[in-house]
Amino acid sequence: MPHSKMTLLKAKYPTIKEIRKSIIDDIMNQLTINKVYIALDNLELYLVIDEAITNAMEHGNVWDHNKYVHVMVQADEKQLYVTITDEGKGFNHPDSHATPTFQPRGRGIFIMKQFAKIVWNKKGNSITMAIPTVSR
Repeated sequence: MPHSKMTLLKAKYPTIKEIRKSIIDDIMNQLTINKVYIALDNLELYLVIDEAITNAMEHGNVWDHNKYVHVMVQADEKQLYVTITDEGKGFNHPDSHATPTFQPRGRGIFIMKQFAKIVWNKKGNSITMAIPTVSR
């Protein structure tokens, strides 16, 4: 039987680089309020979410302040699901993008895959990161 998901946060934020931390704070506050504990520490979670939000703002919305980043956070008994959707045209997302690189660009997806199971929608403008929860 599938686990039912509880929605913890559903919001949209303008594409403004300086508000990324406040978006992550909103997510972390909802985890605390709802007593959702995950297998990552706060720094790892911050890194993963920041990468996804930055990619959405930079590559998806091309820093267009008239476009939004949509955030949905859900949890069930086993996973936390963080979905970040931009208003861009999307991209082709083969697994080859997940190879490590030491260039200044292209590390985000590789980093996210180290901490979460990630999937994209067909268009390529929405990523969902599944992170295992733990009981306390």
